[in-house]
Amino acid sequence: MPTFKRRARSRGRDLGNWRRDRVRRRRSARARRRADPAHPTRRELRSGLQWLCAFPRLAWQLVAGMWRSRRRTLLTACAVAVAVALVLLSLGTGGREIWSLLSTITLGALVVGASSEHRTTGAIIVSVLALALVGTLAGPRWSPSAPRSALVPQTSDTAIGGDVTTPDVGTYEVSTARVRLTMADGRQVDALLRSPVGVSAPTPGVVFIHGAGTHTEAGFAEQAQALASAGATTLVPSKPVEGYSLTGRDYPAMADQYAQAVDHLRQVQGVDPARVGVYAESEGNFPGVVLAAQDPQIAFLILASAPVVPLREQATYAAGSYLQRVGVPRALMTMVARVLGSRTLPGDAFAYADFDPRPYEQRIEAPVLMVYGTADSSMPIVQGPQTISQSLREAGNDQLTVRYYEGANHGLKLGHSTDGALAPGIARDLARWVMGLPATAAAAPHVAGATAVQDFGAQAPGPTRWYASGDLMLASIVTGLLLMLAAGVIWVIGQAPRLGGRRGLHLPDPLGRWTSALALSAVASWVLYLAYIAMVADLAVSYSSNWWISYGGWLAAQLMALVTVVLLVKVAGRAWLMRGHERHGRHEGGRWLTLPSASVLGCVLTGAGLELVSLAYWGLFPLLH
Repeated sequence: MPTFKRRARSRGRDLGNWRRDRVRRRRSARARRRADPAHPTRRELRSGLQWLCAFPRLAWQLVAGMWRSRRRTLLTACAVAVAVALVLLSLGTGGREIWSLLSTITLGALVVGASSEHRTTGAIIVSVLALALVGTLAGPRWSPSAPRSALVPQTSDTAIGGDVTTPDVGTYEVSTARVRLTMADGRQVDALLRSPVGVSAPTPGVVFIHGAGTHTEAGFAEQAQALASAGATTLVPSKPVEGYSLTGRDYPAMADQYAQAVDHLRQVQGVDPARVGVYAESEGNFPGVVLAAQDPQIAFLILASAPVVPLREQATYAAGSYLQRVGVPRALMTMVARVLGSRTLPGDAFAYADFDPRPYEQRIEAPVLMVYGTADSSMPIVQGPQTISQSLREAGNDQLTVRYYEGANHGLKLGHSTDGALAPGIARDLARWVMGLPATAAAAPHVAGATAVQDFGAQAPGPTRWYASGDLMLASIVTGLLLMLAAGVIWVIGQAPRLGGRRGLHLPDPLGRWTSALALSAVASWVLYLAYIAMVADLAVSYSSNWWISYGGWLAAQLMALVTVVLLVKVAGRAWLMRGHERHGRHEGGRWLTLPSASVLGCVLTGAGLELVSLAYWGLFPLLH
């Protein structure tokens, strides 16, 4: 037989043997994975369920046995628990927190004592209890109560009273001119000046202050046009955005900028400088009250959809109101307090959320008109006028008029959109109140319109603990992800020897598979949680609800977090067993793990633990109440 044929046959046999070996290896790997999977097997689940059913009996037997044989130890433990409770009470800890702490520790001790033959199940339960305790005690509390309304509408008719005759909306033609304003910092901004045509007497003037939703001189078109057609001169400047960002805002500085617009309007021909006031919408309430307090010549102040209370209180109320309307698990309401309770953020970000306008409100001597829509779920529409009323009394000012418009939203429009015409009666009442001053400032009825409902008060959550401050909490989440990423990088680099035919970095089976599953499940828990938050936020913005998303999405995120806990317990338990029973070359002093493989395992375990603690803080594990 020729040599080349023998060589071909030999290569064929080698190739066939290699293929058969590869099939055998794959079958053997699949068999090992089936025999020792990362997830709990049916036998483990059945055994764990039987133990859970028997747990009350086992716990009672454990306590009864200790009472018979170790009574002094049991009494000492009870005395220590009472002493700890008294110490916590003296430190100002609430009774609910103390009960949660002691009951969870007691239950965990019973689980540990009764799970000697079901250590994995017991460790999982104790881990979940510990994470639930972290979620319950680590964050700030937020338990607002419903405000008691002292400003009850006297009539459903929003018409402004007063013994004075005023022009109706649409009485005059309106001329519009674009002007350039020089602000306090020297910048120039565009503004729209609307003037009534054919008015002989000097007119009142209105400067509009933007909220968070409008920015250009094209804003407030309906309000400015209506007021101008009734005989007032209006000026809508572009929003001064110098120093205005998501993380930083200076409201007194914004008031100084808008003061330039007020000075400009006072100098416009045909405007009575003694009758120039301000219309401030939404967030514009803050620079508006600052401006009205600092400039005693401001003739009047209109607050439309104003938060009045500090933004942290308003944002907490708005988030809670939206979530309550959507319908979400109670634990998610706790997330509101965790997010908005963080007062220490990198770079002093969001410090403006605690800006307190009350010292400025207490110096306002000008008459104030407040207008709200009853469908505005983002503003404390009952608490806001109450707060302003109390502040004005500090200045001896009782000239407050409040109007509620049925079905109007935050933009004072009907429906869910902020586009379109103003709700019926708003333009008429604005024009009547401005043009009728000073007679309309104190005219009855002071409070009128639809009945306003505010389910709970706008109240800021307590501050987060030092270890849960914004920067530390963010650092723990990022650190956990970076540790797991580092584990992946070390693993990839550790496979380089395979290119030379040598063995690469290796974790003993099944530890390698379980470690990979642990890292993936920890990341998946955060992905599901954040996706759930995004879907709930979308429901809130669209004024809709979906039970499957609100509760089904929450359950899915919780189940994935529970899977992560199970994997963490199994990986840590298996690593401990291998350390004691599968140490290679023990007689030669060898190690069962090399330093690189130990680094991979340690990074994943630590990173997953940090992510689980972070998820517990954000309420993903059942909270103890």
